[in-house]
Amino acid sequence: MKSLLPAIVLLIATLRVQAGPEAWLQAGLLKPEVIQQIKPGLQLTSEQEARMLAIVTAARTTGGPVEDALRARQQRLHDLLVRADTTAEAAGLQLAQVLESEAAIKQLQLRTLIALRDTLTPEQQKKIQTLGGPPAAAQQDRETALLAKANRLRAALEPYLTAALRERGAAIEQLIRTGDLKAADAALDRLIADSGANDGAAQSAPPDFSRYATGPTDIDTLTRRFDAAKEAAQRVIYLPLLRQLYVAKDAVETAKAAQDAAAVGRILTWAEQAMKK
Repeated sequence: MKSLLPAIVLLIATLRVQAGPEAWLQAGLLKPEVIQQIKPGLQLTSEQEARMLAIVTAARTTGGPVEDALRARQQRLHDLLVRADTTAEAAGLQLAQVLESEAAIKQLQLRTLIALRDTLTPEQQKKIQTLGGPPAAAQQDRETALLAKANRLRAALEPYLTAALRERGAAIEQLIRTGDLKAADAALDRLIADSGANDGAAQSAPPDFSRYATGPTDIDTLTRRFDAAKEAAQRVIYLPLLRQLYVAKDAVETAKAAQDAAAVGRILTWAEQAMKK
């Protein structure tokens, strides 16, 4: 069962079911973390553990493309919402696709939990109600609160994920995998503070690029400056700045289409200075 636990944490982590831990217990759908805690009392056989691992592996194989589709649809929705000419109908259609992907993920995760439950004998399922008592429920409470916080932060950062943010997120996921929820919660709080996720939208006001010098504007130099800015942006974790950088990126594309090298230079100068602060 030890090998099962790390494999399933990421699969279940995105489950956005509103029911609390008590509802999971009453329905007999214990999370694998709880099964791990009460394993000695359940007396799982090696065959049962192998079946559980196979269920999880199959679910992750199926779920990967669905998760990718969800992220892509969320990005398209974000791109639509930041455009001033997007109609309510277009945004609504894209939102429907996001919800469709989310529903597919929930269905997969629910089927996986039921399949895991069904590997238990009737006697083992009866033991769940007594063995999965307060300690296991308290652990689930802590995990549920932590995942809810992580999901809120993820929703805020999803369109702007940089390499630095992914690295911090992976470290938190690793702490969750190993069951160190206290350290994971502390790391999550630090990331919330460092990312400025709670700082409000006021700090993300569009920059006035016209106030900045153009700097070198020959094509080769502009290309090098742009590539350097893109690389530097991957180290940014501060959300208000990331929002501004996305505005700058769109402005660069507009200036490029107009063949306005001076405008591109001013935008890059702003970005270079902003990312040095």
